[in-house]
Amino acid sequence: MKQKKWVIPIVIIGVLVVLWFAGIIPKQIAKSFGTSYVNNHFPEMQLECVGVEYADAYGDYLITFKGTNENTYSCVIGPTYFPVSMGQGLFAIQSDYAAYYK
Repeated sequence: MKQKKWVIPIVIIGVLVVLWFAGIIPKQIAKSFGTSYVNNHFPEMQLECVGVEYADAYGDYLITFKGTNENTYSCVIGPTYFPVSMGQGLFAIQSDYAAYYK
């Protein structure tokens, strides 16, 4: 009976590890963090996340936003397994925000 108590937690942990290293959980983290970041820093642009994909060239995720003015912006967000740092491509959003909304 005691062995059955450990089966469910081990299966849950195993599924989480598989989903994490398969990139499904980090992709959702990148989407939620990226959306939150642009909504907090550039609220007037009303950017909406239209896609997140793993970019082999960068070794990180590439997140794409579309604004109300139909402009499309892409940023690198990383690191690979816990993507919470916006990187290359953020300058384009900042410069358009400064030009049109400040």
